[in-house]
Amino acid sequence: MKMVKSIFIVSAIALTIGAISQGASINVPADYTTIQGAINAAGAGDTINVASGNYNENLLVNKANLHFVGANAGISGSGERSTESDIIGYVKITLNGISFDGFKITDGAHVPAGENAGIYIVGGTSGHTIQCNLFTRTGAAPGGGDSYRAMINEFGGVSNLQVKLNKFTGWHTGVYLQNADAQVTSNVMAGNYVGMSIDGAVSVTVTYNSFIDNGLEGLGVGPPALTSLTLEHNCFSGNLTAAANWQSNEIIAANNSWGDASGPYNSTSNPDGRGDAVSNNVDFVPWLAACCGDPLHEPPVGDLHTDCHVDFYDFAVFASAWLSSEGDNNWSQACNLEAEDNVVNSLDLAVLAEHWLECTASDCI
Repeated sequence: MKMVKSIFIVSAIALTIGAISQGASINVPADYTTIQGAINAAGAGDTINVASGNYNENLLVNKANLHFVGANAGISGSGERSTESDIIGYVKITLNGISFDGFKITDGAHVPAGENAGIYIVGGTSGHTIQCNLFTRTGAAPGGGDSYRAMINEFGGVSNLQVKLNKFTGWHTGVYLQNADAQVTSNVMAGNYVGMSIDGAVSVTVTYNSFIDNGLEGLGVGPPALTSLTLEHNCFSGNLTAAANWQSNEIIAANNSWGDASGPYNSTSNPDGRGDAVSNNVDFVPWLAACCGDPLHEPPVGDLHTDCHVDFYDFAVFASAWLSSEGDNNWSQACNLEAEDNVVNSLDLAVLAEHWLECTASDCI
């Protein structure tokens, strides 16, 4: 009897904890007519769902672990999107664990005790995810102009920041990181004055992004000296300077595409390069001949060799997994193109044949 009672108590506690951790769901404008009203009413861990429409608000996010879900949640900022949940103003994040997914952030505004920004993250916070948002501004970029940044964290630093699948257009700077621990992946930074700035990189990973037609720099790295920067598999094209190093440590920038198969231009280290220029103290060797895998050149179905082509290289990978099923030594989930049966067979071969010779790399589109 005591055991049954104990099991009941433990189960009740587990259910209660699960209910608490899940948080409530608040809808705008159904429950509250403004996003700030929903924030004021929310508790830690709540989800705020924001319907499409224009929200002329400056938001103070002063509750921890809030999740903001816009009309285009899960859809890349460079993808085919429906009518936006458009925040016209700034978002100031002051506590940990905030996520924004599927919004449009328009123009930004001056943040009190801060700067001109779309999303402004207070220093010393952590655990934020900014994904699938469209950041737009009608300023003077890419020619320069005003000082508005689409997204910035204070110099006090930020940790465990995820910035992915967003698009930044028309800003003085798309993403500005200071003393950051961050992962910046699969974003498009196009038509800004500076695509991205990093000052004092603590541990920053920049992969599979597109830096296109930025007026001054695609990426600029400034002092203090960086601790750790991973910069690879990005696409640079049409920038006055693709990568500019303004601090003392060398930047390792191998395995990026620079807008031409001849590589980036540097008067000393690659004077024959016809791609975007890079500054001194940037190691760009080896480079990629074409863009592949970034948001503007996503791999086609059947690209098992991860080069944005479907060809005999992919067939060789596919053949090595032929007739395998999950658990076999030669099993490959990637080769299970027709995924319902979990066997690499003629159904998967038919999918590979359907996409044969497709190419989405920048050198063939």
